[in-house]
Amino acid sequence: MTITPKFAENFFAALATCKRDQIAPFVPDDADWLIVGPIELFPYCGQHIGREAVLAAYDKIGQRIEIRSRVTEFLATGQDCASALTRFTLLSHESGREISVRVAQFARFRYAGAHEFCSITDTLGAAEQMFGHTLVASPALVA
Repeated sequence: MTITPKFAENFFAALATCKRDQIAPFVPDDADWLIVGPIELFPYCGQHIGREAVLAAYDKIGQRIEIRSRVTEFLATGQDCASALTRFTLLSHESGREISVRVAQFARFRYAGAHEFCSITDTLGAAEQMFGHTLVASPALVA
């Protein structure tokens, strides 16, 4: 299967809904997905093996945030893969703050299902916006 830009856009758009019924058609039973980030701050991060584990992770995401906007800055497709760099504007249900974050996503497909997937989010930037202050001291303050 050759992944077209339209198919890839539909896939990434489905993920952005955080809705099980939209995501499920793209997730095979033997899915191996990784959402990179600190589990202590973002409990949906980590390795998710199998369809139910992946869908449960997106349930958790949907419980914690509302996606206000999504802009795909870069989209690439290949024979069996797709990647996207996307800027999201989110509303954190926990803090009530609006958060702007970039996410890099990489998927390898087998029979129209994303068998392998990796999402890398600027979680430090997201956490700082969620808490409303810098979490890492600048080099000038450390020296």
